[in-house]
Amino acid sequence: MEDGNEEGKAAQKLGDQNGNRYLPLYKAAILGNWINAEEFFNSDSNALTAKILGLQETALHVSISAGHSIEFVKNLVDRMSADELGLKNKYGNTPLHYAGIAGNTEAVKMLVGKNPRLPQERDSGNDTPLHRAAAFAHKETVQYLLLVTKDEDPSPFANKDGVRLLNLLITADFYSIALDLLKRYPTLARGRNHGGVSALDRLVEKPQAFASGSRLGFFQRLFYHYFEGTSADKESANRGEDVENPGWNFDKYQKESLQFQFLQQIQKTKLMHKQAMELLRLLISEALKGSVSEADDLLGPPTRIAAILGIQEFVTEVIKSYPGTVWLRNMDGQNIFLLAVKHRQEKIFNLLYQMGTHNLFATSLEDDFGNNMLHLAGKLEPSNKISGAALQMQRELQWFKEVEKVVQPSYKEMKNKDGKIPREVFTEEHKDLVGKGEKWMKDTASSCATVAALVVTVVFAAAFTVPGGNHSEQGIPIYLKETSFMIFAVSDALGLFSSSTSLLMFLGILTSRYSEEDFLKALPMRLSIGLITLFFSIASMLVAFTAAFHLVLFHRVKWITIPIGLTACAPVTLFALLQFPLLVEIVSSTFGPSIFYKQSEEIIF
Repeated sequence: MEDGNEEGKAAQKLGDQNGNRYLPLYKAAILGNWINAEEFFNSDSNALTAKILGLQETALHVSISAGHSIEFVKNLVDRMSADELGLKNKYGNTPLHYAGIAGNTEAVKMLVGKNPRLPQERDSGNDTPLHRAAAFAHKETVQYLLLVTKDEDPSPFANKDGVRLLNLLITADFYSIALDLLKRYPTLARGRNHGGVSALDRLVEKPQAFASGSRLGFFQRLFYHYFEGTSADKESANRGEDVENPGWNFDKYQKESLQFQFLQQIQKTKLMHKQAMELLRLLISEALKGSVSEADDLLGPPTRIAAILGIQEFVTEVIKSYPGTVWLRNMDGQNIFLLAVKHRQEKIFNLLYQMGTHNLFATSLEDDFGNNMLHLAGKLEPSNKISGAALQMQRELQWFKEVEKVVQPSYKEMKNKDGKIPREVFTEEHKDLVGKGEKWMKDTASSCATVAALVVTVVFAAAFTVPGGNHSEQGIPIYLKETSFMIFAVSDALGLFSSSTSLLMFLGILTSRYSEEDFLKALPMRLSIGLITLFFSIASMLVAFTAAFHLVLFHRVKWITIPIGLTACAPVTLFALLQFPLLVEIVSSTFGPSIFYKQSEEIIF
């Protein structure tokens, strides 16, 4: 053993000495300078295979990793023998491993063309070049290496190595390639990699691969339903074509146009969702070919994670294929519906409405701490999806009341192991949130009330100081018969009434008692009415100002109304842009459709 250590140290020392000697060659390989490198090779016959610097790389390793000059790589490959192309660095990586890591498909083809055995080589981590290319998400390289990597002992497509490859493809979002691999080696669906992770475990970690886990914008959702994703084409994959890209032909359009890039991205997203669903269905069907305990072990944990993440499609497919998953629990005794309530995933909770009478059994479960579904609804679950503590409190109340509707009446008074009924749990857990919601409401109302009060003062004063003045004897406004004066008068009156209403709404918020129930309807309603009337009052005030300005100056500067009117639009637009998102969220959560509803007429269980 000591002799072996001494030999290793001697080899390392020699490598270090050679590293300094071949430093100019390293720089030439980095820069792709073939002239300098060729001079070095001509003067030193060992330079081609010399191990350079601490990683003990050859010039071929260095040039491939640099990625600057494919011509440099070609010249090196032509000079080296087939065996020399398989030289490994300190960590067992061949130049083909480097080409896979770099995604240098052209270099991969050169190396494999001269030495077809290279794709079977393993590094110190037992990875083939195919595994490395998949780990770094180089699709074109992966597709080519799949064609040239042989299924021979030890096979990179079998057992834990095959599962690791499948998992890497899923991580890289190469769902069509993963689907093709799984069809060739279906047993991989029931296997686990060296870390004990199955393909289903890895797939559930990709919520964006499913429609329910993708956060699409308004226009993206609008166009999403107009595109039909095309399924993965095995023949295209075998030809090395880009099967992940959608099938719609954009060549006839201007590809650089932002509009078509937007549409192409939407279709690509939908295609990814379709391929992920095909992969999920195949994984589930293969998992069910084993024993009951094996199916429980494979399907249970990822389905519970899907429930926590709100991946509706994943949970639905598993329940439809293997209904027993509904009753599988985690270490705390919680099944998918208890977890959905605990983590506020309404898309999963809504599946209860598609279960027929089975939902009565699903809602009657308790966890190991004696908590029924209503207890879990009473626990606080912070959310980054909702802005403002008041709206978070509103959403928590909506959840609690919805769960109240589906559980047995006796569960409302049931005590958990801490001796608390659900309502006590809710009050205790949300005490701080009520305080934060009260502060947020009061701060918002106070700021807006100040603005409303200023508008009331301005428009009230303007009503008695009309533009142009009055006739001294009768007190009738001089410009009474002018259209602009009527616009001024009407807009000033509307501004007064709307700002007064807004002020009263904000005062109502400031003087509210702030009980838990107030956050459900009363406070959000007052805030939304206050913001809408405040916006209307500011707009009316600026219209009145523009009309008055026109009356005063139109005799001398007839075009003055246009620039003044356009300028007046700026503050109104700015107010709308700043407050509109909040207003939409308040109105939607208070008056909009409920987040709890039957999503489909299909009975899943």
